Amino acid sequence: MSQLIQLKQRIQAIASIKKITQTMRLISMSSHSKLKKQSESLQRFRAEVKPLLCALTTKNQAPSNELTAKYKNLFIVFAAEKGLCGAFNSSMFTYFNHHLTPEALDNSHIICVGKKAIDYLQLRNIEPLLKFDKVLPNKLEKIAQDLYEQVVKIHESYESVICLSSHPKTFFVQEAQTTTIIPVQQDPCDLENIVSLDDYEWVQDQRSVKACMFAILLKTNILLILTNSMLSEQSARFLSMDSATRSAEDLLKSMKLAFNKLRQAKITRELIELISGF
Repeated sequence: MSQLIQLKQRIQAIASIKKITQTMRLISMSSHSKLKKQSESLQRFRAEVKPLLCALTTKNQAPSNELTAKYKNLFIVFAAEKGLCGAFNSSMFTYFNHHLTPEALDNSHIICVGKKAIDYLQLRNIEPLLKFDKVLPNKLEKIAQDLYEQVVKIHESYESVICLSSHPKTFFVQEAQTTTIIPVQQDPCDLENIVSLDDYEWVQDQRSVKACMFAILLKTNILLILTNSMLSEQSARFLSMDSATRSAEDLLKSMKLAFNKLRQAKITRELIELISGF
């Protein structure tokens, strides 16, 4: 009797876990769909802004009298906010370990985005310059704006600003990548797609417009990287929860079969005992 009760309790527990993983799977897919549309819109917008900025940069080349940067690099590390997303976090940590070597960190600073990034730096005894946690799908624009404002304040002290993040290569494959957002020109201009400045009426000075376009492109790049990182996280979480749900279903089937066999054996034994009493 006690064996039947224990087996029934385990079945109920696994059924509850299945409901949780199924719910998380649906939430991840819903978030992924919204983030996918946002990522596509940002990519189209950047594709429109980039040629104009290239044209302005080519025509209004600034004189080379820039001050020497005080520090080498500013790394912005993007990682997941939560777990339960399979090997997503471990693969990101492997990528970080490969790129954030002691030589790379020499005379450099780090900004971490996401709780898992903060935990990773703590394990390596690295104190980040800034921390951004509670990175949720409904707060991406606010976080991107805050991150942009901080980068604009301090970017002149660094030779370059480099982002380490995840990019959704496909729905089933997430790929870690390195993106240099400052200087912008490190992402080369496509000379064939540079627009003609004669097609525009310039109410303001072109140099002022160039500075404004640089700010727009930088903010767009930060939001796009953050969106793609969250998109990868949601894809990985959906795949992980989908696998967990299917495993729970298989386990439930086998345990229900074992429960029915055990119950039938108990009923048969009681019948035998009852009949043998006559």
